[in-house]
Amino acid sequence: MTDVQPAISRGQFIRNAAKGSVVLVGAGGVLASMDGVAFAKGATKSDVATLQVAYIAESLAVKVYSTIIANFSHFKGLKNKDYFTHALKNEEDHRAFLAKALGSKKPTGFSLHIPASAVASTHALLGTGVALETAFVETYLGAVGTLSSTDLKLVAAKVASNEATHYSFFDAAYGGHAVLPSFTGTITASAAASTLKADGFIS
Repeated sequence: MTDVQPAISRGQFIRNAAKGSVVLVGAGGVLASMDGVAFAKGATKSDVATLQVAYIAESLAVKVYSTIIANFSHFKGLKNKDYFTHALKNEEDHRAFLAKALGSKKPTGFSLHIPASAVASTHALLGTGVALETAFVETYLGAVGTLSSTDLKLVAAKVASNEATHYSFFDAAYGGHAVLPSFTGTITASAAASTLKADGFIS
């Protein structure tokens, strides 16, 4: 493969999407396998906030995967519908798990949107996936440093590793190497949430 840079960087996507809405693609089958972890028990205020951000992100992922599958034939040359179908099931499981873990603290009243520019073509969709999956790997890795319990840190690390496989899928389809940097950066969930709110991704 040759070196291929996404059509938009994460920062560019954030600025562009702020004009309209948001697309986020979430993790694979990790949280759904952690039924034995009592997330809410002894969780700090910061932990709850991180889980709430994760719930919103998984809700966005469900919307995005559902939209891709429903319009699959629109994306000329897009392959492996089976991947998207299984990923959607993962996201639905994640959202349900987080809803149960958060209970009455589950966030409500937000509105999700997909900007037309992010899915205007197959190339645009794949580039968006690359940019967003990079951001979400960094967010979940950041959560490893901020969550209070070993159980929560372990789940965040597992989600980050699974997000990396999603990144690889998009990057390979986009024409890249499907490999993240040797030492991936991190951002906090609160920083991610602040950006989403400030730029109008979620209303």
